[in-house]
Amino acid sequence: MRQHLTRRLIAASSAAVVTFGGLAAASSAAAVPAGESGAGVSLLSSVDEAAQQEALDYWTAERIAEATPLDRTIAAGGAGGDAGGAPAEAAASPATPVPSTRSTAATPQQPPTLTRSARTAAGTVTGDAVSRATDWTGGTQSRVGRLYFTQGAGKFECTASSVDSPKGNVVVTAGHCLTENGKPSTNVVFVPGLDGTEEPLGRFSIGKLFTTTQWRTQDQSSPAALNFDVGFAVASPRDGRSLKDTVGAYGIDFTDTLSRVTVLGYPGKALNPDGSVKVDGSTLQYCTGWQFTDSGPGSTTDRATLCDLAGGSSGGPWLRDLDPVTGAGTVTSVVSFSYDNNASVLYGPLLGEVAKAVYTEASTA
Repeated sequence: MRQHLTRRLIAASSAAVVTFGGLAAASSAAAVPAGESGAGVSLLSSVDEAAQQEALDYWTAERIAEATPLDRTIAAGGAGGDAGGAPAEAAASPATPVPSTRSTAATPQQPPTLTRSARTAAGTVTGDAVSRATDWTGGTQSRVGRLYFTQGAGKFECTASSVDSPKGNVVVTAGHCLTENGKPSTNVVFVPGLDGTEEPLGRFSIGKLFTTTQWRTQDQSSPAALNFDVGFAVASPRDGRSLKDTVGAYGIDFTDTLSRVTVLGYPGKALNPDGSVKVDGSTLQYCTGWQFTDSGPGSTTDRATLCDLAGGSSGGPWLRDLDPVTGAGTVTSVVSFSYDNNASVLYGPLLGEVAKAVYTEASTA
């Protein structure tokens, strides 16, 4: 689903956990009405087993082929003049970390000037930074996969990943993959470890969707919403095994600073000028490099990194200390948007207490 908004921003605030345990499951045709709290936790929907099975059955090969990648492109002028003016042609070597030119509380300044390093072999997590989307060949990443869903009559796809939780059933993605303008996504299915058209780890149905109240209730083209563009889905067990037991789970950190990250995602199908297939839409791709802060008057509090992953990668994990052999890593953000004047820089929300409260609620659902 390719949507173009005028702008998106994100801010952090503290939150307590709110319990929605008293809400009943929805019928197969409808979801439980969303619940809100001042803590920033929003339950978008809760569906019963029959509805979950309908969602699994809904995604035939034909419908998957029709799914449109969700894309967030924000007009730079609408988000504060030169916001998004991060180094368009930059990439940093891990041996020389790029410091931020401002703290998250400092007056916005120009981003650091960097020099692009040569692209390295796919799958390399140590070594020079990779700022152009590159096919991942560093081993199976079973924890990350496709998220298929419908919104209205449309069929769409994002990226999502399994994160650690007490019950082993939580998936993290972008808030805009779970709701648009307050309406929850439907027919939501998570396909971890997608490899081309193969689904070696099967599918997981989704019982509940959560996001931040800020994302759900605010103008989703405004800074007030965009700084909280994150969501969590609750995956139902399959054959008596949790999602974590089946595919593993990344750690998740709500206090991360400007660490080096590897961004994973499944960009949508893209063609070369001659009509040949550039990206087939089902191949995991990655970038890796240092984070920096958004810049420019009125800019977001999001983290930024040099990466040109295209639409469909929305919700993909930003991973600190990713081990390409074991697949272990820690999620510090998710793919949220890029500015229309600089597609080579991706932005992801600065996770904080609000996102932690939403995660906690999803973990206990």
